[in-house]
Parts: sequence; C-alpha cells; structure tokens
Amino acid sequence: MELMKDKIAYHSRRLFDEHGYHGAALRDVCKLAGCKMPTIYYHYESKEKLFDEVVRVAFEELVAHLWTQLPKDVSYKDYCIAMVIQKKNLSEEERIIYRLAMKTWLGFDGCEESRCRLMDWAQNTYEHSWKKCANIVVSKQWAKFISRSITSLIQLIILAGEDISDDEIREEITMIFDVATHSIIEK
Repeated sequence: MELMKDKIAYHSRRLFDEHGYHGAALRDVCKLAGCKMPTIYYHYESKEKLFDEVVRVAFEELVAHLWTQLPKDVSYKDYCIAMVIQKKNLSEEERIIYRLAMKTWLGFDGCEESRCRLMDWAQNTYEHSWKKCANIVVSKQWAKFISRSITSLIQLIILAGEDISDDEIREEITMIFDVATHSIIEK
C-alpha cells in the first residue's frame, strides 16, 4: 500500500507544480497514479491534507535532511555559502518539493493551512538563524537581513531557475557578512 501512496505523492506534486493547487484535480492524480478516488481518500482525508503532506511535510523533512549534509565546524558565513550552493544541486524531486513550498510560503499558490504552517516554520528558522548570528552581529535586524538575503538567493535558484555560479554565491554572501560585521566595528 505504501507504494501506491508514494505514487500518489509523486504524481500529485508534479500536477501541483504544473497546474497549481487549484488547477490540479484529484481525478488527474488518480489517472496518473493508476488508482481510484477512494484510494486517495484512504491515504489522505482531502485535497488539502494531500497537499500539506506532499508539500509542506515533505519540504520540512527535506530541509532537515539537507541540514545534516552541511558542514558542521565552519563559520556561519561558510555554512550559509554551503547551504545556498547545496540548493543548486537538488534532484528534480527535491527541487519540485522546494519550489512548491516556496510558492506556498510566498502566497502564490497552495492551501492556506499549509501556508500558515510554513510561515510558522520560517519564523522558527529565522529565530534559529538569529541565534547562530548572535555572536557575529549585534542587531536582530542584521540577522534578519542576512537570512532574507540568503533566502532571496535560494529563491532565484529554485523559483527563477537562475544559474548563479558558486563564486558569485561566495562573493555575495561574503559581502553581506562583511557589511554586517563592518557596521558593528564602526559603531
């Protein structure tokens, strides 16, 4: 039965990615997955629950997994550089999950319940970033600026499909950290 649930998840993500949450029909998921409507409802209570599990839950699991692959004993700046470069090398499936979650988080598409949960997740992530930045920058605003700048780079890679070179990523993030830490020295 898990094989069918995986097929439903696989095909529903692609339909959500291609047609959006509102444009993707469960009957089309059934057709592509080779199942009947009761099978979808056996695994998921509703279209909203399906979307939440195959997008938001999958995204949070993906990000947790990706974090384990990042270097541990490096500066926070180098950690951020590695994190952005990592996003360039996502598999097609990971990229779809990431893109759908970003679109939902930004309010472009998706169900509102998933968006609210992703907003909470993002707030916790920013708090985590602030704690990591606390010994580098003294202002929570600088920490937010750094996090949002890194998020913008990731959005360019995932949503816009921009091919930013590793050197350019290193340079941009280094500049951000240099300005943030330089402003502290000048005060």
